[in-house]
Amino acid sequence: MNTARARDLANLYRAELVENIIPFWEERCPDPEHGGFFSCFDRQGTLYDRRKYVWLQGRFVWMFARVYNGVEPRPTWLEASRRGLEFIRRYCFDESGRMYFAVADDGQRVTRPWGIFSECFAVCAMAQYARATGDQETLKQARDLFWRTLDLSRQPDIDSLAYPETPRLSQHAIPMILLNVMQELRAAEADAGYDEVGDEMLHRILDIHAHPQERALFENVWPDGAFADTPEGRILNPGHALESAWFVLHEARHRGDDTIRDRAVEIIEWSLERGWDDEHGGILYFLDSGGFPSPYLEWDMKLWWVHVEALYALLLAHHMTGRADLLEWFERLHMWTWEHFPDPEYGEWFGYLHRAGEPALTLKGSMWKGFYHLPRGLLLIVELLEQIADGE
Repeated sequence: MNTARARDLANLYRAELVENIIPFWEERCPDPEHGGFFSCFDRQGTLYDRRKYVWLQGRFVWMFARVYNGVEPRPTWLEASRRGLEFIRRYCFDESGRMYFAVADDGQRVTRPWGIFSECFAVCAMAQYARATGDQETLKQARDLFWRTLDLSRQPDIDSLAYPETPRLSQHAIPMILLNVMQELRAAEADAGYDEVGDEMLHRILDIHAHPQERALFENVWPDGAFADTPEGRILNPGHALESAWFVLHEARHRGDDTIRDRAVEIIEWSLERGWDDEHGGILYFLDSGGFPSPYLEWDMKLWWVHVEALYALLLAHHMTGRADLLEWFERLHMWTWEHFPDPEYGEWFGYLHRAGEPALTLKGSMWKGFYHLPRGLLLIVELLEQIADGE
């Protein structure tokens, strides 16, 4: 990408982040009465659900601290992060130290712990807030919670609805998120133990879930990496694979390892080969690797987060390899994304589109969509484009 194009795009993405996305959430999501954040807003920005989803509490704390650290040090952003972290500490842990999935607006528990994702995003939140403030106690809490969460992730029956004798599949989501969480914590403090965790998660992603012979990264495989010929085993999630690929690219950059880089680029290629919709454009949500009907009714929808993660993965892969074909993919996806997702009337972006690109749901926030994937992706793209524009 030439420097002039990079500068123009950087200005576009920065304006969208600072003038549209951040204001939409900053004006609506903080709860001035109880603390924490609301996430469920309709198209016009009206709150329709006052429950607070704990994994999103961590994401919002992280995001406000991240824009404070990466855009400009606005005191209101740091204060939003601080108050959100205070809410997490006060209301989001049960007696055993596990984190709820959802609480009421006043912090009363609603939904019991479910998986490790609330814990993972709390670690990220604490690590990013500690970077913004130098708060060593928060950093210690992040560190302690990370190692507890890593132990939890190794318990095969954690929050499972299956019977004990039912064989368990290995889930790509676990090493994927743990790699990202480790990277967040490692950026806040140096510790050789984090690189060892990185070794394990890279092995699980690249050697267990990525199958070069099938040109696919499978979401669910047997623990030894063997293919599971079931609907669950055949699931492909191109967006997850593309997001995971840029986590791996970050690790390759940290280690200066071109072999890891090239493996990540392969995953990007596979995901676009299978996931790009040749008829309507955009990236499909779910696929069955065998061409059978998907068990997911939303399989052919186009989701906001998939496209934002793919944009950053492609731009980063192009920057790290210099490959023109990856830049061509970025430009194609950039055009499709900006034509379909932004809402010119009420701001923010639509999250869920029908296959042809029309909005299926007009909400701007939910228990799944919040102040995270879109602003994170925009910020990462801005930072990388500015590097390119500066000739770095």
